[in-house]
Amino acid sequence: MRPWIIMNPSKHEDPAAFRALVDRAAMDLGAGPPHWLETTREDPGAGQAVEAVSRGAAIVIAAGGDGTVRAVAAGMAGSGVRMGILPVGTGNVLAGNLGLPDDPAAAMAVALGEYHRNVDLTWVRLDGVEDASPLPAEGGLVLAAHAARPPEPEPAPLSGSPGPAIEPDGPGRPSEADPAPGPGDGAPVPAPDGTGLGPNGATPLPAPDEYACAVVAGMGFDGQTMAGTHAALKKQFGWIAYVLAGLGSIGAPRLRAQLTLRSPEARESAPIDPGDSLVGTPRGDDEVTRVEARSVMFANCGELKFVLLAPDANLSDGLIDVIAVDAQAGLLGWADVTWKFLGQLVGLRPLNLPVSTGTVAFRQARGASVVAQTAQAVQVDGDALGTARTMRVRIQPDALDVAVPAERTWMELLPG
Repeated sequence: MRPWIIMNPSKHEDPAAFRALVDRAAMDLGAGPPHWLETTREDPGAGQAVEAVSRGAAIVIAAGGDGTVRAVAAGMAGSGVRMGILPVGTGNVLAGNLGLPDDPAAAMAVALGEYHRNVDLTWVRLDGVEDASPLPAEGGLVLAAHAARPPEPEPAPLSGSPGPAIEPDGPGRPSEADPAPGPGDGAPVPAPDGTGLGPNGATPLPAPDEYACAVVAGMGFDGQTMAGTHAALKKQFGWIAYVLAGLGSIGAPRLRAQLTLRSPEARESAPIDPGDSLVGTPRGDDEVTRVEARSVMFANCGELKFVLLAPDANLSDGLIDVIAVDAQAGLLGWADVTWKFLGQLVGLRPLNLPVSTGTVAFRQARGASVVAQTAQAVQVDGDALGTARTMRVRIQPDALDVAVPAERTWMELLPG
């Protein structure tokens, strides 16, 4: 089995050395030499993933940070093909939530191993955009990559001459002389809500303006933090660059918005209400509420670097974890928020009192949208996406089949 690896070359001072290291690891594990594809500024991995899958890949491995991982995930969503991750970025948040090792050779062993799990993927759409993002939406890249594929070959006739010949390595990209397939010729036709079907009517496809999200999306403080994080500082200082940018965004104004929760989970009853739930007015199966917050986030997984963002988040539950964070009274409010997040690491739920200077509230739902009164900075998986008034989020349950380490037994967890 020859794995396909989609590499972000900007993450390596010596991409050739990294490729040689991974090639050796693959050969040592009994796999054939990998096929390699590189990301580009125009396509950070989604189109390459579609290409690999269309050419018969049994496993496609994303080698990069969270941005590369989400782009590759977008191209593989719903394909049923195994996905591996070699975490070589700044945050590597999804890899951390999956328990993947940082060492490339060890991560390669996991990617080619027998253990795997289903993982949800979130899709994000922005409306009321004021400052457009320089990054392409993965939905559009996925649709373009599918449209560039040649139509499925016609079945061989029952009698007479044989059908058309098929290349041994599977279909590749058409030449410039070949016209792109149109509707009815195998081209994907997305629905307005991003639930279109692929050429064979089997794979759900996103809308062209949707961004994939594997970790967390949000608007407000977190969007400003990502917009203020310089690439050079990330390369030199790693995740500390985010902390420095966050300190510079503390004075960002609060956002006022309407938050809609699509088919939210019922609230758990407790003898003493800690006030940590987002509660809205029912509208059919949904709930609508007004929020004033520094940040509204939509999480697919719960753990960030040294922070438990969403204690109930599960990568495979088909739910989005909505988090509203507010801080008043300057640094005092941010200190209160910080302590609430640190308390979650030891199992303490946030206690939001009327006198609290910082609040953290949660709710799980199958979709959500937030409409702010004014355009806010927005981000997806650590990538700044400009400013917009509206963020709409939906979940694609079990979109990915991701290679993971074997679960450790209780005896292996014992010290010594």
